[in-house]
Amino acid sequence: MAIKDIKPKNPKFHIRKNDLVEIITGEEKGRRGRVLEINREKATALVEGVNLVKKHQRARSQTTTSGIVTLPAPIHVSNLVLICAKCGKKTTIKKTTVEEKRVRICKLCEEII
Repeated sequence: MAIKDIKPKNPKFHIRKNDLVEIITGEEKGRRGRVLEINREKATALVEGVNLVKKHQRARSQTTTSGIVTLPAPIHVSNLVLICAKCGKKTTIKKTTVEEKRVRICKLCEEII
């Protein structure tokens, strides 16, 4: 096995679950939404109300019905930018220690995210 095939076990991202993000590339460019879920192995995130796809679903039991269901599809983390909750602008973060706890701070308004 080559050295370049080894991936880090637990990659770290600039976004987390429930963060407000904006799409910066692709068909959904400019749309905003909350992060519902993050897949660390594939480096993707599910964003609420963005990148919706239609899936044909079979009835799995007597109680569930079949039909066409609209679901959010994952977006690569590199195509997302964090939106600060206070100033409402696209921002990058810096990580510092406040009262012995690591926190993320907006670089524009210096508020804890």
